[in-house]
Amino acid sequence: MDFRKFIKSLGDALGMRLENAGGACGLDIDGVTVMLHDADDLVFLSAEIGPPPPEDGLEALFRTALKANWLYRGTGGATLAINPEDGCIWLEKYNFLERLDGEKGVEMVTRFADTAKTWRELVAGFKPEVPSGGEYPCNLLVRQV
Repeated sequence: MDFRKFIKSLGDALGMRLENAGGACGLDIDGVTVMLHDADDLVFLSAEIGPPPPEDGLEALFRTALKANWLYRGTGGATLAINPEDGCIWLEKYNFLERLDGEKGVEMVTRFADTAKTWRELVAGFKPEVPSGGEYPCNLLVRQV
């Protein structure tokens, strides 16, 4: 399947018409804008998480994010990254188009949006103090994909 066909089947499964704007498509899922991009045999998903906390909270947040990236335990199969242009945190993921159809696409983007929403809440309310128990349970932050 190519990106154009995937966007069509995803839209059909969602019961709406999705526009393929030159190899990109945006969906608003529960207040999270998920961007889908054509990447040849892959689809690239991205969602903005938001700006990191002030400097005094960065080390603890980045440690939590790096632990969450380990084997994708706390990211639902995605990766957390920082946009070098504006410093905002983003969630990013690739998936093979050949593995997807409309229904699997709905499940993928829904889980991705859920993961992004969880990280938005964590980043927005992040405190540099470590909670009781020793550290943030990053592998429990989001359900696995």
